[in-house]
Amino acid sequence: MRRRSALKRNADLDDYLKLTTFEPPSGALINAVLEHADVRHDLGAGRTLLRLSRRRLKDPAIRRSFGRQARRLGDLSLVWDDEACQVIEVCDDAAVRDDGAWSTGEPSELDTFELTEAALAYVAEFERRRA
Repeated sequence: MRRRSALKRNADLDDYLKLTTFEPPSGALINAVLEHADVRHDLGAGRTLLRLSRRRLKDPAIRRSFGRQARRLGDLSLVWDDEACQVIEVCDDAAVRDDGAWSTGEPSELDTFELTEAALAYVAEFERRRA
């Protein structure tokens, strides 16, 4: 009896891990952003940020072409270099929502901050005036 319930719990855990595991974007999704991007922001230095707008994501042709992955298109942005004619960087918002799936898991000094004495004095003065 114990063994059966343990197997059942492990199966549930495996299902949960499948739902929360982050996968990097496929080449097909990156190509789709390159082909269908309707939002373009000039970043300067010959670089452009490309992505799909919400309206474009609702396009039935895109939804049919990519099925479940169509939702992932909204997470992707590409930095395109006009001079080299190549993708410089793939920005993926899903990686951020997945609680650092691409991170090393090690704490970084950028994850925390400390207030200086001047900042603490400013906060105390603000609270005093507010009260």
